[in-house]
Amino acid sequence: MKVLNLRKSSEKSTLAFLVTLAVLTLSILKATSQKHPLYELLLLAFMLTSLIIILLVLSSKNELTICRHGIFYSSAFGNVHIEPNKTKLIKQYSKYGFNCVVIIGHGYFIFAPFYYLTSKQKQRLKRYDNNLLHWLEVTRKRSKFQGF
Repeated sequence: MKVLNLRKSSEKSTLAFLVTLAVLTLSILKATSQKHPLYELLLLAFMLTSLIIILLVLSSKNELTICRHGIFYSSAFGNVHIEPNKTKLIKQYSKYGFNCVVIIGHGYFIFAPFYYLTSKQKQRLKRYDNNLLHWLEVTRKRSKFQGF
């Protein structure tokens, strides 16, 4: 069975855009008086942008790999291995150029922003209703190497 190394896209450009937006909002906020009607709206926009930046940075993964032994990823909090029989669903979402992969399992939820599945990887998983365990069982039966 092949290893699925998920690919990362546009992480630096997205974070640079959000940081620029936050700095711009903060500079406008400092120039505006507190009595101005847009002050609270600008403050809310700055807080929301900052919250999104923090969420994306904390949930960012350095590597995300799916293979016959399960799911492996490394992040700022260390390396993690998840058994394949604990995984229920692997799904990719993409809106306005922002990609993310969501992996749901028994007792965990992984949000991997900026990662995406190639069309070939999507076809492989879609064939088995995005269920990693079912996909691994079928590919193991077809594989010459039975050491799981």
